[in-house]
Amino acid sequence: MAPITCIEDLRVLAQRRVPRMFYDYADSGSWTESTYRANEADFRAIGLRQRVAVDMRHRS
Repeated sequence: MAPITCIEDLRVLAQRRVPRMFYDYADSGSWTESTYRANEADFRAIGLRQRVAVDMRHRS
């Protein structure tokens, strides 16, 4: 399985694993799709950054 590094990776994975009718319903939103578009915009605003070689000795 390829590593998941962004929301698009999750969409591709879901498209492969979820039955088509359920995927299409979830992917398309409903009626005006305003909530879908708002959620998509909110997810784009979240900046995730990978942290490599961080000292983990004092983490709890």
